[in-house]
Amino acid sequence: MKIHQSTLPRTGEGAAESTGRTASSPVAGAAPAAGGLTMSPLGTQVRDIGTRLAHEADGDIDQAKVDEIRQAIAEGRLKMDPSKIADGLLATLRELTQDNGR
Repeated sequence: MKIHQSTLPRTGEGAAESTGRTASSPVAGAAPAAGGLTMSPLGTQVRDIGTRLAHEADGDIDQAKVDEIRQAIAEGRLKMDPSKIADGLLATLRELTQDNGR
C-alpha cells in the first residue's frame, strides 16, 4: 500500500517551493522574522497573541509552590498514590463524557 503525500511541507525548502516564493521575495505587508525570513501579517498577529497570552498566564502559576514540588521530587519526599491518580483520571473522564452528552 502506498501513502501519497497530500500536502507539501511548510518549512525550509518545501515552503518556498509550495508557495512559489523564496526568502528574498517577501509577502506584501509581511513582518521580518528571525533568520531573514518573513511572516505574513496573520502570522505576526498569531505570534503576538500567543506572546500576550503566555504573559497573562504567568500570574496563574505559584512559582514558589512549583519550586517546592520540584525540590520534593528531587529529594524523593513526594509520595505518589497511583489509586488516587487513577480515581482522578476516571472522574475527569466521566465529567468529560457527561458534558459531551448534552
